Amino acid sequence: MTDTASQLRKRRDAFRLTSDLMMDLVAGRSTYVVLRSLFARQADIPDHVQTAAARLCLFHAIVSLSKWVELYDRYKHVIPDEVRDQAKKLRAEVNGRGIVEFRNKVVGHVWDLDQQRALSNLETEERLQTITRSDVAAFLDWAGDPEPTAGGESAALVIERVRDSIRERYGLTDDDLHR
Repeated sequence: MTDTASQLRKRRDAFRLTSDLMMDLVAGRSTYVVLRSLFARQADIPDHVQTAAARLCLFHAIVSLSKWVELYDRYKHVIPDEVRDQAKKLRAEVNGRGIVEFRNKVVGHVWDLDQQRALSNLETEERLQTITRSDVAAFLDWAGDPEPTAGGESAALVIERVRDSIRERYGLTDDDLHR
């Protein structure tokens, strides 16, 4: 593969991956909103089912946000200058909240290698409180709300802006999402 072909492949990959992550974050948050609405209308949904549904959406967002860190690290040279600071800031926010570490110690594994044991429920809950800032719904809004709010923009909107900038900068089309 020539250098130009390799560069095109990386640009297409970055375009496709940002598109997928943006959709994943919006879908996880939207699923949470729909399920909460259904649960509010139907009183006989057991608590453990509601908790499991919240974990599903929350853990999905955590995995997706962790992927953003990896995407940024591997494709930052492809991200256009006009959105690079926003992309880097989002990466720092994800790391600052402990999202990647939580993925590594709870969502993706049952064993904390540092402590050589599984984390207790209390330890897991404390880490979740840090990540979500004690508000799962607000965290999922921050991760995947498809609309800007008074509180700012979601991670999904930042990633969408990066995706659109990559598309425009390199002249990519929707066909490039499938190559």
